[in-house]
Formats: sequence, structure tokens, C-alpha cells
Amino acid sequence: MNKKAIYRNLALATTSLAVATSAYCGTYVYISNIDDADISAYELITGSNPHLNSVGRFPAGKFVMPMATSPDGKNLYASVRSKPFSLYMYQIDQGTGQLKWTGAIPLADSMVNVSIDKTGKWLLATSFGGHNNSVNQIQVNGYINPIPAEAFPSGGKNPHSIVFDQSNKFVYVPQLGTDEIKIHTFNASQPKPLSEKASSVALQKQQGPRHIVISADNKFAYVITEMTGEVIVFSRDIKSGALTQLQATSSLPGDSTLVPGRPRPPTGSPEATAFDDSNMIFCAEIKLTPNGKFLYTSERTKSTLSGFEVDPLTGKVKYLFTIPTEEMPRGFNIDPSGQFLVASGQKSDKVSLYSINQSSGELNLVERIPGGKGANWVTFVKTK
Repeated sequence: MNKKAIYRNLALATTSLAVATSAYCGTYVYISNIDDADISAYELITGSNPHLNSVGRFPAGKFVMPMATSPDGKNLYASVRSKPFSLYMYQIDQGTGQLKWTGAIPLADSMVNVSIDKTGKWLLATSFGGHNNSVNQIQVNGYINPIPAEAFPSGGKNPHSIVFDQSNKFVYVPQLGTDEIKIHTFNASQPKPLSEKASSVALQKQQGPRHIVISADNKFAYVITEMTGEVIVFSRDIKSGALTQLQATSSLPGDSTLVPGRPRPPTGSPEATAFDDSNMIFCAEIKLTPNGKFLYTSERTKSTLSGFEVDPLTGKVKYLFTIPTEEMPRGFNIDPSGQFLVASGQKSDKVSLYSINQSSGELNLVERIPGGKGANWVTFVKTK
């Protein structure tokens, strides 16, 4: 074979490899680690031998916590809750899942939750200690305008999550400290898209609504209460965004000896030193499978995950089981296919991968692999 033919074949092979690489899509999971001040990244390998394959650890700020990803799966944003409060920005390599740091912008406060609207144009954040919300515009290149388009009080106390409905027209902000859920309207085409004025839905005192998820059909909302460990089910008025409570059921097993928790004093205060929460309910996360068939919650004192079956017509849930998991499971999440759940533990240096039985909702431990210290937030991205 002459040199021209060799170079031609080599060029064709290189081009084919480039096309194959660019066309590759993967499912990646990112876990923020408070104590290590970084983000762990893994690729979820499916098939006959499911596995989490490490693709690297990527530096972030100390006390990095909540994360959000753009709808196109190309950018990841992480809130750093130590001073100076900031938002770290990363590009996601679509072929490897690795993160490329692109900069950081200041945040007005320690933001406990961040969320991106479905147009990918706006990032919303809420502060637990500062009791406020902020809105920043996302530019075409994924960089976020450091000057907030909006910043205003939450209207309650200790907001803990800020979540869009499926229509992108409403935003829900559970206020843990005042036992209510604020409902804001949202219009992505406006320069100030989030309404400051909000309606409110009251819960019982000392329930402590923490995180909220909206069903894929937009008909129901599910809230986990931090201090009583209940799943609160609401029906949604699709036109107005209003919530009507349908059910409140415990996420704890029937033989649980935990007692209702109470708000924790500020870290470092004299009250915090004497605060004994060793037998208090301390729930954290709530997630739905993409098909809406199963719902899962976590509880940190006993380090457990609980599973529920969801009635697709009524939205109501049926308790199924509680299993042990990583120590202090502040964060877990479900992959986009709904076949796997990944759980981390804030007091564990391991990460657990579970398969989800598609008929029963049962969680089966596939493997435990090394993780970071202070792991607390889990998010998935499926690249295209």
C-alpha cells in the first residue's frame, strides 16, 4: 500500500473515531463533597454488569453543596456555602463526563438550593439562613450574569428548596421554618421572571417542609417533612398552581422509635454544642422515578431509605419498605432511565448504587464504591 493510501485510510479512521466520539452519549452522576471541597464524577455503566466508573474529582469551594444542570446537559452549577458565597460553573464534556471549570460568580447568601428553568435561561437560588431568593440570567455560552435580575425576601423562614413545575409557569419554595409552601408565578420571557408576590399553603406546625418534587404529568406534588418524616401529597391546579393536600403518611417503619425533631441551632453556637438530636427524626431528600411509579425518601438519624408505590390516578402513596444505606444520607437521586438509584452519605466515604425493581420498587444494592468526604448532593446528566 502506498503512502497516499495509508494516509487516506488513517484520515478516514480518525474521522470515523471523531464521529463516534461526538455521537457518544452517556449517563453521568455528580456528587458534591463538603469536606473535600470537590465534586466526584462517575459514569453509570448499565447492562448485565451495572457499575459506577469514576471519571475524576474536580475542585470546588469548601462547603460545596447543591448543584443544578442545564436542560441540554452541557453545564453544571454548584453553590458554595462558605464565604465568600459563590456559584461555581463547569462545562460537561459530552463524551467523558469530565468537568471543566469556567469560573465563579458571587452569590448574595449561602444558597441551600439552586434550580434552572426549563428554557435554560434562568438560575434560581434560595437561602436557608438568609431567608431570600435570587434570580440570575444564564447567557448563551452557559456563563451566568453575576448581577442578579432579582433578589428579594422569601416571605417565610428557612426556605429549603426552589423547584419549577413541568409547565415552567410556577415555582414552589417550601419554608421549613414557617411550615408553609410559597407558590410563585414564573414567566421566562420577562426581565424579572419570578413574581415576588406569592400565595402560600400552610402545613401543620413543626412539620418542617424541606424538599418538593412535581410529578411528570404535573398533577401532583410531593413534600418530605424534615422534622416529622412525613410524605405530604398534594393535588395541583394546573392553571393556577394551587396545592390541595390529599395525604400525609409516615416515611418511617412502624417500629421506629424516633421522635419528632426540632429546628437545629446555628452551627458553632453554644446551643448547638448541647443540642442532642440522636433520637430525632431528620429526613432529607425525596425523589420520584421518571415514570412516577415509585417514590423514595431518606432519613439521616438512622441512615435509611424508604420506598413507596404511587397510585397514578389519585397520586397517593403506599409505604413499601425501609432499608439501611450510607451514613447520614443527605443526598440521593434516580437516573434518567428510572432503573438505578445512587445514594451518598454525609458521614460516609462510600457511594451506593442500587437497582430499582421495575415491578416492586425494591432497591437492590449493586455495589459500594469509594466516594468523597461530606458527600451531600447527587445529580445525574444524560449527554446527547
